[in-house]
Amino acid sequence: MSILNKLKLDKLKKITHREPEIRDFCIQTIRFKKFLENARAMLDLIEDGREKALGEYIFDRHYVVSLIDSVIERLGMMVYDACVLAPQSGVELYAGYDRHKLAAANLISGKSPAGKTGASETVTLTEPEYQLLSDALFWLNGKDRADAETVMAFMKQVFFHVIQGIEPTDAAKNRLLFDTSNVKATDMNFYIIDLWKDALAPPEKKRTARGFNCVPLKHLLMDADCGESKTGTGNSSSDPDWVAAVTEYQLSLNSLKPDLEFRLETLASGDAQSDFIFIFAGKSTNLDSLLPAGFHIEKAHYGQLAWDLDLSAKTIEDSLMNIGRGLFG
Repeated sequence: MSILNKLKLDKLKKITHREPEIRDFCIQTIRFKKFLENARAMLDLIEDGREKALGEYIFDRHYVVSLIDSVIERLGMMVYDACVLAPQSGVELYAGYDRHKLAAANLISGKSPAGKTGASETVTLTEPEYQLLSDALFWLNGKDRADAETVMAFMKQVFFHVIQGIEPTDAAKNRLLFDTSNVKATDMNFYIIDLWKDALAPPEKKRTARGFNCVPLKHLLMDADCGESKTGTGNSSSDPDWVAAVTEYQLSLNSLKPDLEFRLETLASGDAQSDFIFIFAGKSTNLDSLLPAGFHIEKAHYGQLAWDLDLSAKTIEDSLMNIGRGLFG
């Protein structure tokens, strides 16, 4: 999180106004974005280790130890963020984190059993640093390892606790809050919240969705039928089924329908190394047909996670337009 955004967030925490629930919603969305930033850094670390193992790279033991230490550091940040968003899960999440800290220490000390590779059969294991990297990748995301023991599996558990902890529990109450806060768009069936401005002072009157300067929202709705859900009535006076929290380059889209679990988070700043699309969906959503090629999808008993990283401006625009067509027609 940038220094400017941190100062803004600190300011939001100190402000009391007539709509504290809107402020709390905005702060929660900002915190979730920080949680995703740490998750994205974790995925980058895992991918870097995999590339080193598969490619013709020369590295030493220091690289592998640094990789393991960085994973544990970033995993700790994720768990901290998760406990802020879902404090009721703190004991369970920190217990899991402690187990992975111990596993990492055992890897570095050589106490973990060797002989398993989480990378590829082409990895050369004659040198100790290559064996250590192989064992580390097996710990991170070994496909033939007990699911609960990998870092990737633990990350999915953390996501589950966060999503369960922050998802709306009372749709009627949330709709009443948004209706009385003037955040219902006048030109399409959406609640739209300016992430920083509306937390400081809710708007005096309703606004148009087209009037928001939000790059990802613009592309998401570019081919959409006025933001109407396919399962809706088509009546723009009905209660919206979606709430979008936006800045110029950020979009957080949440379903308010009790029978549709769906959350989309994206950053579309034009910086390919920072931009991403992240999606959480319930088990009933067919992500394979909704998402364009390039997304990584992880399925679990509680739902599905999907993401695409390192996106060019053109790719993220096309992806959002494709998702918008699938969601809204």
